Amino acid sequence: MGEQGPRQGEPGRRPAPVPRDGSPRRELAHWLRRSLAEHGEPTLEAMLRGLPDEVRLSRSALAKALRGETFAYLPLVQAVLRTAGAPEPEVEAWTAYWHELDDLEQRRRRNEPVTAHPPAWATTDGASVEDPPDDAGEVAGPASTSESSRRRVPVALVAVVSLLLGAALALGVVALSRTPASADQPSGPPSATVLDPVTSTVPKTFRLVGSSRDLAPGTLLWATTFDPGTARYFPQDKPCLVRPDGTFDCGQYYLGRQFDPDTASYRIDLFVADSAASNALLQYQIDKGGPDGPNPGITALPAGTRVVGGRWYSRS
Repeated sequence: MGEQGPRQGEPGRRPAPVPRDGSPRRELAHWLRRSLAEHGEPTLEAMLRGLPDEVRLSRSALAKALRGETFAYLPLVQAVLRTAGAPEPEVEAWTAYWHELDDLEQRRRRNEPVTAHPPAWATTDGASVEDPPDDAGEVAGPASTSESSRRRVPVALVAVVSLLLGAALALGVVALSRTPASADQPSGPPSATVLDPVTSTVPKTFRLVGSSRDLAPGTLLWATTFDPGTARYFPQDKPCLVRPDGTFDCGQYYLGRQFDPDTASYRIDLFVADSAASNALLQYQIDKGGPDGPNPGITALPAGTRVVGGRWYSRS
């Protein structure tokens, strides 16, 4: 049973522990709960009050992410930790760990067998990556103070963070509310060019890559499938990764629905979104239950978006 949340008239309840089962979403939620417990175990209400506007979401969506029912997005993980009072080195270490779990989550969605392991700082504190899930034995947790969490970030992990932090910053969500706008203003309207080949080696899926320029500070690059049959957009579940050199990778996704004919055509649109629009897109993913939930699509992209490129593709 996950936490129920406070009933009317009761003080805010704290989230219940998350059992580990080897899945990326549960592993993420389990260790995030442990980190939150270190910092005073804030209630859901306290976390919601402390979230910046760019990461604002519903109480139920936050509860689902903290129960491991959905895979928590990076801006949410970072915002929750900062709200709880975690120091920046700890947030950076979590950023690196999130990318590791996100890679496993993407492989899991492609039906590849994966097993998520504890973060490096947990293994440093005595937990082995071969430790069984909680229902078979408790995994050693971190120390109980914020000061100890500063000491726990190992030197080796700092090196990993330095390699991945550029990717995290390029993702954009790291800096939605924390990074000041660059002094270098865009020289023109944003644009993106899709590079060939964009189809992946997995049948009926595509991987969108290319180069971009003049993306305004605080905006993110997204991709969406447009189905002419239903006149609906099916946005990807997270923003594209934009690297410091302007190249981007939107990841690998299924083109169309499972039983659509192989000759069916779809348009893939690239668009930029401001923080409010990106938040709306993330909220849509959470509300529908994450990437594995039913996907009704949306009739229009949210306000604050601008399409900068698109192409038609068939599933065959």
